Amino acid sequence: MEKKMKRWKKALIVMGIVFLAAAIVLFVCGMTAADWDFKKLSTVSYTQKEYALEEGEQVTSLTVRYENARVEVVYSETAAAHISYPVRTDSRGEEIAKITLTYENGALTLAESLDGKYEIFNWNLSSPAVTITLPAGAQCALDIQTDNGDITIAGEAQIAAPSVKLATDTGNIYAQPNGGMNVAGNAEFYGDTGNVRVKNISAANLTAQTDTGDIFMENAAAAQALTATADTGDVRLYGAVKATVFTAETETGDIRIEEGCVLDASELAMTSDVGDIRVRGALAGSRTDYTFFITTDVGSSNVSSGGSGARRLTAATDTGDITLQFEIQS
Repeated sequence: MEKKMKRWKKALIVMGIVFLAAAIVLFVCGMTAADWDFKKLSTVSYTQKEYALEEGEQVTSLTVRYENARVEVVYSETAAAHISYPVRTDSRGEEIAKITLTYENGALTLAESLDGKYEIFNWNLSSPAVTITLPAGAQCALDIQTDNGDITIAGEAQIAAPSVKLATDTGNIYAQPNGGMNVAGNAEFYGDTGNVRVKNISAANLTAQTDTGDIFMENAAAAQALTATADTGDVRLYGAVKATVFTAETETGDIRIEEGCVLDASELAMTSDVGDIRVRGALAGSRTDYTFFITTDVGSSNVSSGGSGARRLTAATDTGDITLQFEIQS
């Protein structure tokens, strides 16, 4: 009986190997026929549609809600305002997404809703895109959210906006227009599992937050408060970063002011649980300009609590080190 069971086990193992080999051969043949383009395996398709504003119409606010698409806002010195957006279709070519697109009194809204219309078996490897083109001189408030996709702000000219809010669950945020962006009110950037990159942006209040990604800030300014929060990622600063109140907080990541960066704030609070706080660039002014509140449990610090300067700096870690250096050596 035992020998018979062993023969059955061997037979099953051999059959499993044969089926695996056959599956690999079929996969290789199929991918070769598809030129190794994995997007061709997708059972989900998209139809790209266009919408253009009429002559004389201006956009003062833009709201986008999309479940699965990357969203890019491009400021152009030559093109008029228009939108290119994808509509999701099933394997039969039927639309399974409801698109709402409205324009009223300067408010432009684009929203996608699947309304629970999912195919039981689908394989989505495509990368649909929503592209919004705005005139370079448009002063338009942005409120953009997507579940799955990157969000980008791009432009060569100086951009002005009343307010900006970008949020994505599984994508990255690239708010780094080459020409710079001045936000009169709040500029808010929220990621979940992706990175947040902010460059050449000033605002009344600037907030960047992500759960499992990194935050990169370069040449960023806030007239009032600048806040950067990452749970399991780093906060990294480059160039000139300025605010009245600066706050950076991580759980398992570092807070790093990189070489060449000058961080200028009247009140600073940097907190990390198991990461380091490292100033490789410089804090504005000299050491005597600060009053320090330093706390470390397991780590070390090259600066102790104390001082009597007008600038207040709080730095705290549980298991990380604190290393500070200043623009003016004294």
